[in-house]
Amino acid sequence: MLIFSRRTIQKLIDTAGSRVARTHLERLATNVDRHKRSGIPDVWEIYLLVGHILAHGAEHERPLRDGKKPDIHLPRHQVYTDVKTISDDNAHNVYPVNFFVDTFMDQVARRLPVLGDFHIDFGSKLEMMDGQSTYVPALPDKSEISRVTKDIVIELRRLGGDFSAPFAHEVQFGGVTTRVSFKPSRPGFPLIGSNYTSFTTLRSGERSVATRALDEGSDQLASAPEESLKGVYLCDGGTDLWTKGTSYRTSPIHGIARDYLSKSSKLDFIALFTVQESYEAPERSGSQFVLLPPSLLAGQKRRYIVSYDVIAKTTSTRDQIEGLVREALSLLDPPVQNIGSAYANRMRVGSSIGFRNGMATYGENMIRIPARSLGEILAGGSAAEVLDGAVNSPLRVLDMFARFHREGRTIKKIELVDGHPQDDDWIDITFGPRDPAVSPLRVGTDKDDAADGGR
Repeated sequence: MLIFSRRTIQKLIDTAGSRVARTHLERLATNVDRHKRSGIPDVWEIYLLVGHILAHGAEHERPLRDGKKPDIHLPRHQVYTDVKTISDDNAHNVYPVNFFVDTFMDQVARRLPVLGDFHIDFGSKLEMMDGQSTYVPALPDKSEISRVTKDIVIELRRLGGDFSAPFAHEVQFGGVTTRVSFKPSRPGFPLIGSNYTSFTTLRSGERSVATRALDEGSDQLASAPEESLKGVYLCDGGTDLWTKGTSYRTSPIHGIARDYLSKSSKLDFIALFTVQESYEAPERSGSQFVLLPPSLLAGQKRRYIVSYDVIAKTTSTRDQIEGLVREALSLLDPPVQNIGSAYANRMRVGSSIGFRNGMATYGENMIRIPARSLGEILAGGSAAEVLDGAVNSPLRVLDMFARFHREGRTIKKIELVDGHPQDDDWIDITFGPRDPAVSPLRVGTDKDDAADGGR
């Protein structure tokens, strides 16, 4: 799952089939189904292309005089656009915080007799980036991290004894102190954290990542007709250039785009695309209570939208492109995850987990379970593993089913609830009152029993 659900991506492929070369679509399918770095750029391109196909009859890669093939052409509006996606891949190599923490975690699991709460406080140092002093984490070279974390964990084993009490250990990277601390945790709840969850902030070189993408897009459009509008759709593939600022409209990418456009003789506009999220309270009534899977967040509904901003040389061009983009996006499914999650998942296998390990219960009569989980159980999977898995909750799905069974209540209705645009649906299972078909025969009603008990 890369930004959009697999259902959405399949619909995009089907819609584009008559206008996009089969080899292009096969490459997209391969990059999404397999763990490929190019998955996010491919998904952004087909998403925006299909929106314009539906809204404006867009053409894909129409050749220009010089043989170049920009991604999107809107013939009725004489607009040519090339789609580019940028990410912080290089930054994760320069400042490999995530790699350090993951490698450290692996060494802890392999070499220490106990899993507790570990925290890494990386030291910081000042570096000049784009003419400004910025604090960055002090780290060993990426090629040295496996050896360094092994040495740290071996020393922690020596210092920790039986790991029944908190302690700390300090190491030096480039003359800067990093502190690794330990404290015992509740059984089954070990944690490993750091003061830098990641470090991909704006730095020298990142500005060139954006400008290089704009240069490539400009070259693709160089021979477009004089009277046409030419622009680049610049998409967020996992970079702090969209998120470092105080808000979306003040992030660094906007300044980069404005500076570039003011000096460009080839482009009329640059449109910036990312994903934003918001939360809505779930619908509740009466005694209804809800337990939801992490993908939907317990107690609230997470919603994502494609957010865009158009930077243009003239107000009329900006208004026209904004209108075209708005019309295209209005015909498409919304995202199902943010860019950070998509970036983290881009090298994993393509299948999504759906609503696994999640349920919702409503009042005293209904249990909601994921449709895909029911399919796994019917195919021979363990109900306990599929429905509850590693979920540590006082209320488990199987406990609810067991309670209804003990009470002699049988299923009265099963309903499929569409989970669009997610990659799963819900099964609502409604139980009726006590059923003599599966419970002991009784004399008198519950009301009579209550009356007898009062005599």
